[in-house]
Amino acid sequence: MKRHLRIVLSSVLAVVLLYIFFRGTNFKALLVSLKNANPFYLLGFALFLPLFYFLRAVRWRLLFDKEDRPSIKTFFLANIVGFSINYMLPGRLGEIGRAIYISRKGKVSSSYSIGTVVVERFFDAFSVGLLLLFYLLLFPVRSGKLRENLYTIIFVSFIAVLLLVAGIIIMELMIKKGIKAPFLFILKLFPERFREKIKNSAKSLIYGMNFINPPSRAVAFIIWGLIVWISVVLQYWMGLMAFSVNRPPIEVIPFTAVLLVGVSIPTPGMAGGFEVASKFFIMEVWHYPQSVAVAATLTLHVLLLVVTLSMGAVVGIRESMVVEGGEK
Repeated sequence: MKRHLRIVLSSVLAVVLLYIFFRGTNFKALLVSLKNANPFYLLGFALFLPLFYFLRAVRWRLLFDKEDRPSIKTFFLANIVGFSINYMLPGRLGEIGRAIYISRKGKVSSSYSIGTVVVERFFDAFSVGLLLLFYLLLFPVRSGKLRENLYTIIFVSFIAVLLLVAGIIIMELMIKKGIKAPFLFILKLFPERFREKIKNSAKSLIYGMNFINPPSRAVAFIIWGLIVWISVVLQYWMGLMAFSVNRPPIEVIPFTAVLLVGVSIPTPGMAGGFEVASKFFIMEVWHYPQSVAVAATLTLHVLLLVVTLSMGAVVGIRESMVVEGGEK
């Protein structure tokens, strides 16, 4: 019942945001902007998606011990499955889906895999915050309101990662020193028959979040995180160029940051949040016409969904064939 209510509420929110997005749109001008879109840039935007999932696979794999790591291909497929679920359902359920996919293909528990997904998501924010800080140091933003919002994104990103790192260190020290009182107190809140399973899952989750051991792995992970998000910036730069939104790639960094905030709104397929964030930046910051902002936003969002879900369907068919072949 709660899940159905959540879907209904997120769908209503999406409709409200889409109404705000389309309000005041001149549909004749919109059609002209859509017709004038450069197909070669749009093809480039679409081709960046498999690259994005591959780069994320390389980065994600670093969080697993060498003896437990599945192949990069497995992580690549897990990303496609997870993002496909995220694009169909609200609530980021795809994060759990891709963690379970990896746990089934590898030699790790699902709680360990979920721990690595938590690290990934925190460091997505950190990577964008770092790129944004670099941008603001080179190109101070004139708009006071926008500057404050961008610095807020940076501040929240760094605080979130600091809390994650501090939490991991504290919990690991407590486990190594044999400090069990806080954990035992929490366990007492659960029925006795579940306590052992919860304890083992919690340990796996904590160790799955331990990306700082060894330190070289943490450094490699941060570097790959920057590579992942630079590829995203270049992807959107190419997509925007299709609609003659001619901005240098470095100016697409704040656009990507604002877009990341928009897609964090839990609606099915990122509907509404993506549109409002993208339209706001293209119109209010870059001062392009509304028809261009709406055309670019709609096209790029549709391409994201179509390409990812098509890849997800191929992976789903492949997995079902493997299962059927195994059963035979």
